[in-house]
Amino acid sequence: MKVKKLFIVFFFAYFSNCLSQSIKGVYSRQAIKGVGDTSELSERAKKPLYFSYTFTKNKSLQELIEGGGTYIDTIYNEYKEVPGEKFASEAITIKPKKIFYYKDFSISNYRVYSEKNNNEIYISDNLPTYEWKLENESKIISGYNCKKATTIKNILNKSQYITAWYCEDISINDGPMDFNGLPGFIIQIEIDDKTILKFEKIKIISNTSTEILLPEITTKPITIKEYETNTLNGK
Repeated sequence: MKVKKLFIVFFFAYFSNCLSQSIKGVYSRQAIKGVGDTSELSERAKKPLYFSYTFTKNKSLQELIEGGGTYIDTIYNEYKEVPGEKFASEAITIKPKKIFYYKDFSISNYRVYSEKNNNEIYISDNLPTYEWKLENESKIISGYNCKKATTIKNILNKSQYITAWYCEDISINDGPMDFNGLPGFIIQIEIDDKTILKFEKIKIISNTSTEILLPEITTKPITIKEYETNTLNGK
């Protein structure tokens, strides 16, 4: 009986400590490859975007630190028929002006807003869940000992192979974008072999009074399913 009581006390103390902890950090999102196997990215397209991250009281908010614009670059692609010969073409890079990701774990609410090329997308839906496979592999990322997990993400009738690296020493089950649900904090996400999201800086704060407020947006939100339907129908 005493052992059971001690376990209950320990559990609630641990749970309360997790809730009282806050995290502040910065992560980068960098494109590695284009859509096609032979496509080449311009230098501006390769330049990473940086996001601020805050977690406190069962909520998290990620915001694009600096917005972009529209750029036209010259890139060089090889002729398949003549190895070694290249031709020049123009590549248009459109960087988003504003992005935020918001999660409220207490009510399983997920919101994402993006403003790009004068087009707004605002989604509000249940927090996405993933069927993670824990792998027997680990490595150090940004100074943290991380373990590997993999899953498949289905979006816009396409499947993306996701590799996550999470740190069990940080007892918050969150990560960049909508990714969550692992037994620790997700330090890095690899989407196929095309995009990497990586926390460059992380600071853990105990007993903070920081509050996270949902940014005010006048655009009417839609669900993830509505967004996919609209996109596939060219709306």
